[in-house]
Amino acid sequence: MNLQIRSILVIASILILSACSTVSITKTKPNPSEAKLERNLIIALTNDFEARSMWEQELSFQLRDMGYSMFSSVNVDKEKKDLFTKEEILELIDEKNINGVITMRLKDIQTKEKYTTSDRYISDAYNQHNYFYNYVDTYYNVFTWSYQPEQTVVIEANLFDGSNKALIFTVDATMTNADSQEERVGEMTKSIAKAMASSGFLKKKQ
Repeated sequence: MNLQIRSILVIASILILSACSTVSITKTKPNPSEAKLERNLIIALTNDFEARSMWEQELSFQLRDMGYSMFSSVNVDKEKKDLFTKEEILELIDEKNINGVITMRLKDIQTKEKYTTSDRYISDAYNQHNYFYNYVDTYYNVFTWSYQPEQTVVIEANLFDGSNKALIFTVDATMTNADSQEERVGEMTKSIAKAMASSGFLKKKQ
């Protein structure tokens, strides 16, 4: 295999591995409950309307695709761009016969910066001894030496029982180094939806 092809394969494998960001999940049930919540409102707690729309509608899609009845706060009143107040949410629960409320909030964000290097080499075809003049030869250089920011985001999702307003289920979703905001939202809401479905508190549509 020649040097150029080997270099392309190495770079491709690095890109594939770096693109595979995973989401880790922790789940807790703060209060005992026998709830089976059929109509659920999703609210992302941010004043940024675009971000709220993206997070709410993506989580709503993921859960509706599993057979649960969900609607997002941004679709309750499409003229309203501000976040609902606590009083407005309580009114919605009564007016819309809401059984449960799922909230999402940014719990933590951390950014670390570092340089990464590799001790692997592109080519050592001639099995040469590591003298200075061989080490600096262009065919005997390290193949990666790059600056890499690491960003870890933690989203907390809470499920409240609409009847007594008690917190009955909490999910912390953690993701590092998403390639884009869209990837972060897609992967994290998918993991949150699976965790919510596994809680046993949501009831599928009849």
